[in-house]
Amino acid sequence: MTYFRRGLIVSFALLCANAHAQVAEIGPRDLHVEALRPKTYSYLVYNSAPAKDDVQLANLATVTLSSQRIEGKQAWVIEQAWRDERGTSHTAHTVHAADDLSTLSQKSHWRNARGTYDIELIGQGLEVAGPASREEVQKMYAGVAAASRAWWLNWHSDLVLLPLLPFERGGTLRIRLFDVGMPDALHVDYVVKGESVIEDAMGEKHVCWLVETESGAPGQGNVQRFWIDKQTRTVMKQEDLYQGNYRDKYLLSVPVSRSYPVSTTR
Repeated sequence: MTYFRRGLIVSFALLCANAHAQVAEIGPRDLHVEALRPKTYSYLVYNSAPAKDDVQLANLATVTLSSQRIEGKQAWVIEQAWRDERGTSHTAHTVHAADDLSTLSQKSHWRNARGTYDIELIGQGLEVAGPASREEVQKMYAGVAAASRAWWLNWHSDLVLLPLLPFERGGTLRIRLFDVGMPDALHVDYVVKGESVIEDAMGEKHVCWLVETESGAPGQGNVQRFWIDKQTRTVMKQEDLYQGNYRDKYLLSVPVSRSYPVSTTR
């Protein structure tokens, strides 16, 4: 073998080793749990078609994070309420262990074209009420059992929990994610692409990590991009491309809440 060929092989091996070293497996001890603070915030969420630049399936998503003591143990509780023009489209009440953010329980309500669903997850136990078939429910059970073989982070709580990843390391961060309905947990790679500055309506500049992921399905053309405030570890903005369409999320400067009832009498 010539020196030139040996050099090419060694260089290629070094490139592969460096690429592999760039991927960091993230577990519960790597998360910045200390950054969590009780708060309420809202997002405008909507879809659009690339050729139209329109607004479809608009929702207001309000998230409330609180620290509570449940059954004698400290926990973080995430309340989600999604509303569209027809009313409440989705709610979720998720309880996370304070130390490793494992999911202790989750109650969720959904409305879609088939009807309404209520799903309750407690540990590995699952209850489903709604128009789901027996086969669909069995697949949900099987997915929970498969995911529970090891620690996983709740994908449904990503607006709160995703910013806790150690993005300051740079490179690619790989974490095990699961949500009820999946056949098993997925190892999902989040790639730190660099920095981006967002200026809000008040003129305040937010220095953000720019993070991208293919959501555990590389090569399928589905990409999520996040702007995560470095100081507060908050998702400021999110852009998704999936199945040829866009979905955007924008953090509102004031959370959505009605301070007083509107009188219906004159």
